[in-house]
Amino acid sequence: MKIGTTPTKKPGKANPIILGLLFIIIGGIIFFMWGLPPLQYSNSSKDWSSVPGEVIKSEVETHRSDGETHYLPDIVYTYAVDGKTYTSSKITVGDPPLNSNISPAKRVQAEYPVGKAVDVYYDPEVPSSSALKPGIRKNDIGLALITGLFPFIGIIVFFSGLRAKRRAKIEQIRGIEQ
Repeated sequence: MKIGTTPTKKPGKANPIILGLLFIIIGGIIFFMWGLPPLQYSNSSKDWSSVPGEVIKSEVETHRSDGETHYLPDIVYTYAVDGKTYTSSKITVGDPPLNSNISPAKRVQAEYPVGKAVDVYYDPEVPSSSALKPGIRKNDIGLALITGLFPFIGIIVFFSGLRAKRRAKIEQIRGIEQ
């Protein structure tokens, strides 16, 4: 290299330190806004109070989307908290996953026939929020893992970029000394 010239970066070479920071920041925001809250809310539902309720509707809904048919159990139940009657269709905390197989929806429908007495778990702070099966679901864990993967990858890329930069600096110093 000639004295007085500065090296230029080759096109297409991304700086891993900046890339890692972007993954950490953007991935962290996504994790803390969309991945962690459902997991925390589902976990808190394990401590909810319960009251007796009754199933008043038990069907399987069919939805068509993008040329595919999806099936969801449509279980509606009533329950009362402090003298006020509520109606809900939540089986678990959070949204149910879409399924193109009718069997799981039929199993849930068979588990909750019309007229069945059920234990309804409700959020003491918001009694209209309820579920028949409280606790963490696989979907909540999966969402947290997927969204948590991005900041984790960012940390790995960031530190490997720092390590590569440190090695390049050491090699540069060794080259000057010789």
